[in-house]
Amino acid sequence: NNNKHTIIYIYTYTLITMKTSTTALTLAILAASSQVAVSTLEDKHGLRRLSMSLNSKSSKTSKNSKSGSSCLKAKMNASNGYAGDVEGTIEVCFGDLSANSGSGSLLMKVKGLSELVAGGVHIHAGTSCDDTISQGGHYWNTDVLKSGGPKDNGDAWFNMASSLAPTGTGYSTDEDGEGVAYFFFNNGFGYNGNVGHAVVIHDEVAPPLGNGDYARIACGILE
Repeated sequence: NNNKHTIIYIYTYTLITMKTSTTALTLAILAASSQVAVSTLEDKHGLRRLSMSLNSKSSKTSKNSKSGSSCLKAKMNASNGYAGDVEGTIEVCFGDLSANSGSGSLLMKVKGLSELVAGGVHIHAGTSCDDTISQGGHYWNTDVLKSGGPKDNGDAWFNMASSLAPTGTGYSTDEDGEGVAYFFFNNGFGYNGNVGHAVVIHDEVAPPLGNGDYARIACGILE
């Protein structure tokens, strides 16, 4: 848009306990890389959320200045019978020069999703978007990550904060159905291990955290 800002929403639920120190650390990281303005809003279900406005120009400059940063991008399309006109990309970057570090960041900007909802966006084990079987389940290195995450099994791909994903691995949409996300994660695989894998967008989270069915509605392959 004209002011070149991207809006990122972090949903906060009373049923999820996020340590203040973790939230503060995440906001500090974001603030260090770009100008951040924070305000409190409510979605259509009355859930509180923090709206952070990031200057996309300064964010891009910071990204380009990362020597050795390796990124993968997936072009997202509707999947599994979803009727929305999905358009956009998801970019996953790894800053470690070894290309094998599991610590990365995920940036999502995708249109054609449900309006004013919180959903999930995850890397999956499959290498095709043909159907849910081809997409596979959550993808993480079980040889490296045997604990951590909301279920303490090494799986970071949940909308809840954990040691493997300080702000969870979710996204939120605006009134036009444009979904955005930016978060850090560790799935135990670096650039090389994530090449060719499916990245999946789930619709609104299921009860008690939301009113959706968390269906897989969009998919793309990381290249």
